[in-house]
Amino acid sequence: MDVSLGHDGAEVTDVAQAMDEFSRILDGRMLRTVFQPIVSLSSGGTVGYESLVRGPEDSAFASAGSLLKAAYASERVAEFDWAARASACRAAIAADLDPDQLLFMNVEPLALDSECPPDLWPDIDAAFTRYRVMLEVTERSLDRDPGTLLDGLDRQRHRVQGLAVDDVGSVPATLAMMPLIGPAVIKLDVTVTQGTPTKLAKTLDIVYEEAERTGATILAEGIENRDHANLARSVGIAYGQGHYLGQPASLAEHKDRPRRRVEVGARVPPSVDSPIDALSASPTGRATPDLLTPLIRRVESSIESAPVPALLISHVPDASMFGESERRRYASLANRGATTAVLGPGIPAEPGDGIRGIGLRDAEPLDGDWAVVALNPSAAGAVLAHTSGDRAQEFDYGVTHNTERVIAAARCLFRRLGAPTPQWTPNHSQ
Repeated sequence: MDVSLGHDGAEVTDVAQAMDEFSRILDGRMLRTVFQPIVSLSSGGTVGYESLVRGPEDSAFASAGSLLKAAYASERVAEFDWAARASACRAAIAADLDPDQLLFMNVEPLALDSECPPDLWPDIDAAFTRYRVMLEVTERSLDRDPGTLLDGLDRQRHRVQGLAVDDVGSVPATLAMMPLIGPAVIKLDVTVTQGTPTKLAKTLDIVYEEAERTGATILAEGIENRDHANLARSVGIAYGQGHYLGQPASLAEHKDRPRRRVEVGARVPPSVDSPIDALSASPTGRATPDLLTPLIRRVESSIESAPVPALLISHVPDASMFGESERRRYASLANRGATTAVLGPGIPAEPGDGIRGIGLRDAEPLDGDWAVVALNPSAAGAVLAHTSGDRAQEFDYGVTHNTERVIAAARCLFRRLGAPTPQWTPNHSQ
């Protein structure tokens, strides 16, 4: 059986043998780390490094992709992820990395909800205390398991310099979810940096808006030649990463590079326990479904004619409030590439037709809440309601188009979404 876990043309055909070799590497903590510089495009100074995991050089698991594929196949993703981070921490400490430099570390969302193996914690704790660590997730992971991702990143946020989103623009449909993360660094995918001017402009228009709103820093990946660097500078991108600016190597091989310190940060997205808590004051009023339904349709329609990326998520207090006409609207948006989701009592865990649900996540109920949230780079709106305490068919409600409040409500609902099915999508850069 060919499990295709080799690299450089090598082929591992025996599954048991391949898993034994991977287990030997992971059990023996035999991972190694190389570092790729992140460079100021104006001064040429190195502002930080991305740590890239590797296996033993003489192994069929020398590449990041083969390692991660084996980690998923053996159901040891969390342990592998911690071991990769510990390897980067040990290497940074051993090479006496300048504490002024940023240290980017990839993180697999599945590992965010796990405990660090005890033998790895001392190195991780030491490096996270000493260095300006940036935890990095890929854009592809934003809609894979949103609840686990958001909860995990928020637990880690206080320990790190900031969060980064990698490969931005590789999956345009997920760009509308970026405000839910609140990245301090937005890393444009190589297909954007090296793509057509139209694709670059389309992605940058969205990224510029996010950076202006939150203070995030934009970084261009895939800088492979002078033209790429010049283009990035010409569109106002301050930092870059790619072989033209520096090859992945040990920190010792980078020791003579000029360095500079930069400050990165971004506004932390707000969090609320219930969607209606996102309203800044008391609810606007009290209404029956006859009034709330047309208000909800107005919010939904704000993105129905807009180009993706967009997201539309609803929580209904009763499944009868999400009928066939609602399903058709949400499915049509999903078919165009928007992220749509519906949840609530009686709603299937996986509604189908491209519409997301709670999936594998075991979410606490939001009893009595009726919320519809729509968000894209040019529009934000939400109708947020809760069953009135004395009248079951009346709702205290409010309508908001304030972007921060809409994001808070969206984050509350997206925390309840899980992965529809177990799947493997590599996160670590190769």
